[in-house]
Amino acid sequence: MATSVTQPAIRLDGALAAVVAPIDAGPVAGYAPDAIADADTAAPWPQAQAVSAGGLVFRVSSDGGIETLLCARNRPGCSGDGDDGYGAAGGVGDDAPMSWRLPKGTPEAGESLEQTAQREVQEETGVRVQVLAPITSIRYCFVGHSDGVHYDKTVYFYLMAPRGGSTADHDAEFDVVEWRRYEDALELLEYDNERQVVEQARNLIESHRESGLETGRGGGRK
Repeated sequence: MATSVTQPAIRLDGALAAVVAPIDAGPVAGYAPDAIADADTAAPWPQAQAVSAGGLVFRVSSDGGIETLLCARNRPGCSGDGDDGYGAAGGVGDDAPMSWRLPKGTPEAGESLEQTAQREVQEETGVRVQVLAPITSIRYCFVGHSDGVHYDKTVYFYLMAPRGGSTADHDAEFDVVEWRRYEDALELLEYDNERQVVEQARNLIESHRESGLETGRGGGRK
């Protein structure tokens, strides 16, 4: 039996009328087989749908390469020895000292997805950004730590350019915010779906470089 999903209400102006909407019945596609109920019965746990928006911020380095803005949290219980090829804050996998992500967050009342993406990126990185173009969306499921709700989440990503600010002014959401080379970002990001966002953005990045809408050149990591 197909799962009936109530989509978040999005007005014609792009503003979200509801950030989280209930899933009517049945299991959510994407959960592990041992964690879902029979498709013909109602799921035994509360379920909901959620939406977020975020961005991939890029700039051109002094040597002509592409750098992207990444965020990281310290991974509890991992110290790292700084010999992973990415410096003391680098590393990939469960034994790495840092968990690297793209910045994103939840819409506030009346915001469009683009406005949410811009605000969240600026808050989480400390860098003021301009939204250039949509990239893609990703979808995944998770269980809320505090409420036990099984969420079916969609995240919309936008390509962005820096227009001022400093990574030193990032908020407390992440422990580290750094510019990383495009190739390193593909290795550092913890989740495959976020790596796919970076990969899909490459043609857009080159297009904006060629059209003269590229970012200011970077002068080293900050």
